Amino acid sequence: MQSLSASAPATTGPPTKRLAAAASLVEFLDKPPQERFLRQKFQVGSCKSDRRTFPLSQKVFHSGDVPRNVSAAKKEVQRSCKPDILGIDRQPWDQSVISDPKIQATQFVKKDVRKNLKAELLLVRAGLMDEPTVPKSKNADREEEQVRDYVRHVTSLTGKGPIGALTKKWFNSVDERGIGAHCVEPSWPDWNCSVGTRSAEDIKVKDKRFEENEIRRKTQNVVNKRYNKNIYVNPIQQVSEINEAVAEKKQQYQDLKEEFKANLRHEYPQASEERLQALAQRLLDEKLLADEKVRRFPVQHESYRPNLALTTQDRRYKEWSHNGVWTWIESEQQFAWSDNLSYDKNDKGSEYKTVNPDGWTYHTGARMDGRN
Repeated sequence: MQSLSASAPATTGPPTKRLAAAASLVEFLDKPPQERFLRQKFQVGSCKSDRRTFPLSQKVFHSGDVPRNVSAAKKEVQRSCKPDILGIDRQPWDQSVISDPKIQATQFVKKDVRKNLKAELLLVRAGLMDEPTVPKSKNADREEEQVRDYVRHVTSLTGKGPIGALTKKWFNSVDERGIGAHCVEPSWPDWNCSVGTRSAEDIKVKDKRFEENEIRRKTQNVVNKRYNKNIYVNPIQQVSEINEAVAEKKQQYQDLKEEFKANLRHEYPQASEERLQALAQRLLDEKLLADEKVRRFPVQHESYRPNLALTTQDRRYKEWSHNGVWTWIESEQQFAWSDNLSYDKNDKGSEYKTVNPDGWTYHTGARMDGRN
């Protein structure tokens, strides 16, 4: 309301001025500046653009919307990716002021390597200066058959012949390793999917496989030298003997098992018949094992291990000796040992060596105590 009152004096003037003031007032009321202030900012390539239709030649957005510095940087990057073999591009300004040719020829200063332009252009015309697509080091380590397989694969995918595009000489680019029976290379390990049995080739293959199986059967059926027919028991007889032993055990200890079952039924009144049967069988097995242990070891708490203290006694001893001699000592005015200055002639000495009578003397092969 303050803005309306502030513009009221303009209506007292001439009619033209009054109409202009009224029009500006209507425009201000219809489109206030706040509406233009809150508009979304246009972003290139986004959905916030006010444009709805684009020409077919325009992929993303118009090139005029791209800033100049961004377009120039993109062109510079694309230009740097292309190799300048002939040196046609404009070289950057050389800031060096060195005039000595000896220093210019060093590795620290870039020098003009072009000496014979005609010879270089001939190399370019012959295609010898083109950049190779595949380095030679990758093909040098590959085997010849591996390279042929790779060429066959590329030929089957691209449809281009091996001459010119891939190799310099012609060869069969058809991969025949997927066929049923090979007629090119028998060493290729592929599955023979043929189902024929009447042709001459199929009969030969059948006879060959039969001979291979017969040789394998005869090789594996050779009787072992350690085989003894007198003590050998076949598996059927072994199983029948085990079954008979189990049945005899059940019949022999049936009364004891029933006694165990009666005690268990009194102890576990809610137990089922299957559980009572299993508990009775376990108690019977434990009793039989305990009886067998008592039969084998009648004396309780007695060990049958050998007493190693009787057989591994250490019989080593020390032999003492003197390192010097029994002589007259002038300073002491009496006889003494020269190594420890002992006045006792029967002194055992100051050095010793360990003697093992149970050890072997490797020089003679006999024991040290004289026993063989």
